[in-house]
Amino acid sequence: MSKNLPPKEHDSTFKFLFEEKKDILLLVKDILKYKWAEMIDKDSIELVKTNYVTQDFMQVEADIIAKARLSEREVYFYILIENQSTVKRDMPLRILKYMISLWAQEIRKGVEVLPAIIPIVVYNGIDKRWNISTNLMEAFDIFRDDVFKYRVVDIIELDMKKFLKKQEDILGPIVFYLEQVREDKNELVKRLYEIEANLKSLSRGNIDRFINWAHYIIRPRLAEELKAEYDKIVERIKEGGVGKMGDFVSNVARLLDETKTKEFNMGIQQGIQQGIQQGIQQGIYRAKVEMAKKLIQKGYSDDEIAELTELEIDEIRKLRKEITN
Repeated sequence: MSKNLPPKEHDSTFKFLFEEKKDILLLVKDILKYKWAEMIDKDSIELVKTNYVTQDFMQVEADIIAKARLSEREVYFYILIENQSTVKRDMPLRILKYMISLWAQEIRKGVEVLPAIIPIVVYNGIDKRWNISTNLMEAFDIFRDDVFKYRVVDIIELDMKKFLKKQEDILGPIVFYLEQVREDKNELVKRLYEIEANLKSLSRGNIDRFINWAHYIIRPRLAEELKAEYDKIVERIKEGGVGKMGDFVSNVARLLDETKTKEFNMGIQQGIQQGIQQGIQQGIYRAKVEMAKKLIQKGYSDDEIAELTELEIDEIRKLRKEITN
């Protein structure tokens, strides 16, 4: 079911996640552990526009760009976040385009010192690990060790339990923890129950953002006939807020279990139908073979038998050889 989810739509589900200062801080300070992240002035973090028009009038659009300052220093910088669910070979070139466009904008403003731009790829692919070089200047031979690199946050490899223990009003650890097992309904149900307390700790705004994420990740994994019930559950959450998150967990877990049962039963039915069809085909084939043997014994030619039984000539010759030997 998840294979039908449009890749771009799936990638975009992470855009909303980093529209929150706390999630950006979690990413750069606690997950990637940049040394300078400890000095960020939290109140200075702001999102800026992500699309630019280059000199050749080509539009360039990044997923998330945040601007911030360091405490006690007149230094500002940008954090550029690109979300991916598939490995992209052109990622170094794409990031360079974003950075060049952003710097070009700063130059047009007349800045004397270009701000640092920290590129990050948040990758939520499950089947394949990120295997593209993070060195943006890899092609520049002897200079490649002297230029900047981007960091990859490979969600599958993160240990999110230490962040979940804090039960803070931060959505990132919850989403990452569930994303790790989104293709395994059994594990998804298990983890939904594990994070119930975390969901109950979320603010109204983060609950809405979680529901938005779940719409694109959990809902498509439900049986088609169960999606209407899921939508009703979501409506109750929107009306009741955090007090209804326990109901969300138990009911969505139930719908995922029902989906698994339906898929299992459907697989059995398909197996039975395939078995019946194979049995019928085998029965028809055996009848043709028996007919061919009788026609051989009565002296019919191979061509005549092929026409009457629709068997291949080579197969009839093989039967004739078995009978005459």
